[in-house]
Amino acid sequence: MTVLVLSHAQDLHATQVLAALASRGRPAFLFDLATLPDRASLTLDYADPGHPVATVRPDGAAPVVLTDATAVWWRRPQYPRLDMISDPDALAFTHGEWHEALYGLYELIDCPWMNEPPRDDRASRKALQLRVATRLGLRVPDTLMTSDPDDARRFVERHGLGNVIYKIFTATQQVWRQTRLVQPADVVDLDALRLAPVIFQEYVRAVADVRVIVVGRRTFPMAIHTRGTSYEVDFRVSISEARTEPIELPPEVEIRLRHLMAHFGLAYGAIDLRLTDDGDWVFLEVNPAGEFLFCETGAGFPITEAVADWLADPATDGGPSCQSTGRTSTVSSRSSSFGRRSTG
Repeated sequence: MTVLVLSHAQDLHATQVLAALASRGRPAFLFDLATLPDRASLTLDYADPGHPVATVRPDGAAPVVLTDATAVWWRRPQYPRLDMISDPDALAFTHGEWHEALYGLYELIDCPWMNEPPRDDRASRKALQLRVATRLGLRVPDTLMTSDPDDARRFVERHGLGNVIYKIFTATQQVWRQTRLVQPADVVDLDALRLAPVIFQEYVRAVADVRVIVVGRRTFPMAIHTRGTSYEVDFRVSISEARTEPIELPPEVEIRLRHLMAHFGLAYGAIDLRLTDDGDWVFLEVNPAGEFLFCETGAGFPITEAVADWLADPATDGGPSCQSTGRTSTVSSRSSSFGRRSTG
């Protein structure tokens, strides 16, 4: 019986959790889908139709029975490497076949997931996140997601230059873009929106950004003080300059975040908030596979251990609810106001 981690060897989060599981004596297997088809094979065997067996056979290593997994971490799954196929029709066909086989495989692995692929996929939809957060009483930024240049211009005019940011829907290993303030040159180039939609939001100036890591019933909230750094718009750019520390969430905010996680059925999530000068907590997004190692460094949180604990014994750590483990910050947990819109 083994813990299955769907990620890749370059993912430091995955390798550290695997090491924590090994220290507990818990067998675990890192399944990198990019080893398919050249360096591994996959078989779904229906000799017993009621109990099909899924086996991956990595080159040079022992087979692993995936359907024996006791828990699965859907961390940063890759894609089968099909770049050896040059014909576009053959590539599309082969990609489709792997997609069907793999998503069929996931349905056969009958154990707790962090997080189940359909839940992860649904929770990753930023358009849905904002609606759910609002209905749960969280404050969210005024937002426009559009491929229409005229709609974008009107949104920028409504808020004014210097008060609007823009960002992409999804970052990947290959493509990453920081959140940016809309500049005059960007307004001139808005016709390029017709190629792909962009997210525009009013810019929320903050006392601190707050990254909240949720693992089962445990929460780990960290304040990131970017005010006065070289880039206040996106803490990921200036995190090395920022002061970081644990922060206590107001009870009403934490309850709403619990409800958000429960709504999407997530056992793990990285939630981004902004704390404003007037004490408002503004919800930006939840990433079902967001990074947490910088929160361990910045706030001393044992998140690797928490993830390993959950994977080693999901029944003990429960489902996608949360119990605060954050320590009080010097940033005051001022009273929150909800229902108004405001970014990040």
